[in-house]
Amino acid sequence: MKIRTTRFGEIEVEDEAVISVPGGLIGFSDQERYVIIEHKPESPFFWFQAVDRPDLAFVIANPFAFKPDYDLNLSEDILADLGIEDPEDMVVYVIMTIPHGRPQDMTANLLGPLIINTKSRIVRQIILDDSEYSHRYPISAPSHEAETS
Repeated sequence: MKIRTTRFGEIEVEDEAVISVPGGLIGFSDQERYVIIEHKPESPFFWFQAVDRPDLAFVIANPFAFKPDYDLNLSEDILADLGIEDPEDMVVYVIMTIPHGRPQDMTANLLGPLIINTKSRIVRQIILDDSEYSHRYPISAPSHEAETS
């Protein structure tokens, strides 16, 4: 299928690449279909691009790449809701915020990670209750990795 994006133009993606986000992301409940696009080879960053809204895309990253002790402590209810029976079927990303022209000030939303069931390709953004994490966790990264535009 072809999808239009404001950042990448029209791109071709496999139908199987589309990820469902029932109920959408927080603040974007009307967008329930996304694809993950590699930012650059070897980059820790990816794009979480809405399929039905060309201008909506988020920079995401695996939180364990910069916070190895990140502890999700997911409840059995959340895992069951996502249909995750084996932790090997789960991938976690967090949404990054990178201020224009100030990549050294980037932050990660560790409080609201995206949990992906890689088998069913269903995602939920959850809020970690009783968590010490912030939605603006500061990240230090090489400036060339954070240049996203």
